[in-house]
Amino acid sequence: MMYFSSINKVLLILGLFIFFLKPLSVYSQSTRLSMPNRSSKIKSTDDFVKNTFKLYDKVFVYDSLTVAGVEIPPELEEELLESAERDIDSLWEVVPNIVDDIGDASFMKQARATLNLNKAKKALKYCANYVKTTILGKKEED
Repeated sequence: MMYFSSINKVLLILGLFIFFLKPLSVYSQSTRLSMPNRSSKIKSTDDFVKNTFKLYDKVFVYDSLTVAGVEIPPELEEELLESAERDIDSLWEVVPNIVDDIGDASFMKQARATLNLNKAKKALKYCANYVKTTILGKKEED
């Protein structure tokens, strides 16, 4: 009888372990990433994250429309490209200050900034992969 209870405990722990780690290991882009809820209170980092998600939202909407088979008018495509270029330029303006500003901040602000930048990194990776598959016509292999 003792043998079955220890097996049940092991199976329960293993099941919980798999249950909680599965969402971390599976990365699906069928749903939209959300912007971080809390700011880091470091201006350059918050600006970078905000501009990254502005760009990501445009790419995600464009990708969703093309996957759905919606014909996008050429003037709207041109407007989206110009807006995306402005967003990329605003990212380049902020990047040089991020490392210095994070280094000067308190530990908690650094931790929040790191979490927010990791989320922004996922959004930028999606944008880069979409552009690569659209322009070059091939998927990036991980």
